Amino acid sequence: MTEHHDAAPLAYPEIHHVTSALRAAARRRGDADAFNLWAGQAHELVEARPAGEIVPDMAAEAAAVLRRVNRIVGEAP
Repeated sequence: MTEHHDAAPLAYPEIHHVTSALRAAARRRGDADAFNLWAGQAHELVEARPAGEIVPDMAAEAAAVLRRVNRIVGEAP
């Protein structure tokens, strides 16, 4: 890193473009270790549970948010 620092490409978008063919090939062969799986900043909140448990929980949370928003909107002048 020290030797090549000034010539090194930036992380984005340069590395994105340089590695696009590698990532496309990895997606085609189903190699999730070699392409982007965006996690965002809250990746530490992930729970190792079956999707059959997670999806209904997400739906219930979304429904609760919509109910709260509807109450707030309904109260607006």
